[in-house]
Amino acid sequence: MANNINPDNMNNIDLNDEFSKNMTVHKNVEQEIIITTSDKIELVLIKTKEILTSQRDWWTPFGLLLAFVTTFCTADFKEFAGITKDTWEALFILLTIGAFIWLLKSLIKLWKYWGKDDLKMIINQIKVKE
Repeated sequence: MANNINPDNMNNIDLNDEFSKNMTVHKNVEQEIIITTSDKIELVLIKTKEILTSQRDWWTPFGLLLAFVTTFCTADFKEFAGITKDTWEALFILLTIGAFIWLLKSLIKLWKYWGKDDLKMIINQIKVKE
């Protein structure tokens, strides 16, 4: 049995009526407007940048500390380039201590800013009157 569709009947469809029969409209157009100055935005962005960079600033000192400790534990220091083996050993001890201090400072900064990268908190900083 063939489907007999008359193209003339297709022109008589009221699309507005067809769409509105089974349509539910939800309105959510409430807006909040923040008016501020560019220097306030700049200050918030600078602080936000510091917060976001603190999340990855510990990677470099951690990698260096790992490399220095591994080198110090496995190396048999020898005289090279006119520098004695004791000097090389002392240099790696100082580098290890320096990387450890750098890592501690980075972890303290990370702990200080932990959880402050939330977008709602950043928007609230913009809203707050200082």
